[in-house]
Amino acid sequence: MNKEEHRRAALHAKRCNKIIFAVFICLLLISVFAFCTFKSQHTFSKSKWDTNKENRYKIVNDMLGKYQLIGMSESDVIQLLGEEDSDQTSFKISRKYFPPDSTLVYYLGVDFMDNNWLILSINDGIVTEYCLDVT
Repeated sequence: MNKEEHRRAALHAKRCNKIIFAVFICLLLISVFAFCTFKSQHTFSKSKWDTNKENRYKIVNDMLGKYQLIGMSESDVIQLLGEEDSDQTSFKISRKYFPPDSTLVYYLGVDFMDNNWLILSINDGIVTEYCLDVT
């Protein structure tokens, strides 16, 4: 190899390195953007809960992680989540009857063709258990 061939090989290597670096940076930026978008869509806030009932199933796990519902008073739950959405009393997964007078039911939206619900059982004005269920 003469001097000119070495120079061309070095320029080609630099060009390849720049392309690889640019692709890596693009992938990194896309990954960061995707993570931020996912995190934003799956983070609970009262305003998201109130305004976007069809996508509550995306934020319910974050809400359950942030708030200890068991032991919370019914009025505190209503202050946090608003009035219940339905008086549905039969659900598929649990096959348990939830009496309307001691249950708060919140619609979470449709995920994989099923209506999702957050069901809170109330005893003496205190949440004693909750479950996620579908109809």
